[in-house]
Amino acid sequence: MFKDKIVFVSGGTGYIGAEICRNFNELGAKVIFSYNKKEEKAQKLLEELNNAVAVQINIKDVNDIHKKINEVVENVGAFDVLVNNAAVSHILPFAMLEEDDVDAMFDINIKGTLFVTKAAVRGMIRKKSGTIVNIGSIAGHRMLDVPVTYAMAKASIAGMTVALASELKKFNIRVNNIIPGLMEGGVSKGVPEDLKNVFVEHCAVGRAGLARDVSELVCFVASGKASYINGQNLFVDGGI
Repeated sequence: MFKDKIVFVSGGTGYIGAEICRNFNELGAKVIFSYNKKEEKAQKLLEELNNAVAVQINIKDVNDIHKKINEVVENVGAFDVLVNNAAVSHILPFAMLEEDDVDAMFDINIKGTLFVTKAAVRGMIRKKSGTIVNIGSIAGHRMLDVPVTYAMAKASIAGMTVALASELKKFNIRVNNIIPGLMEGGVSKGVPEDLKNVFVEHCAVGRAGLARDVSELVCFVASGKASYINGQNLFVDGGI
């Protein structure tokens, strides 16, 4: 499905990001993924994949984003698919928030996503084709007990998706947003067990999600089989 295609995944060492890399790799893509501090996980993932490159990028540093992505594009070519997966969260009551806490959340989840996209999309525009898949969160769309700043950041990705899809349509570039529900791993590890149980009770499928549930949808939406899907916010939450 993705033979001879180049896929870039930000935050590739995370729970969902690593599975997205594996799935694209299984489907024949050359996978390039970014990481920041988790070098050991990056090397382990590289050993699993048969056609992949790991790039260390500080998503909080706009200059580093542009420098590293430009180097990759020069070496391997423009990306066919961009998956904006890199994100962070923290468990902190609203009343205790400080400006630094807000900046830390928004620098990666909003600004980082924006500038990774800016750096990657230039090559897509030149060749007039490409697909961008953002990874949002149910936290930005449902009334849940989640950090306010995380919900704000993830909700903003939905707005970015529809606006960018409209702007890039003339270049034959599609943009969609995948919105996972509660996952077994990743940022969901910090969710208290009682809240996890409430989610599962109200989930039609009756379980938390797996990384593969998300990666399968990401790969489909990025493929030619989804050529008529654009500017959409697609939930993969088990039915909440």
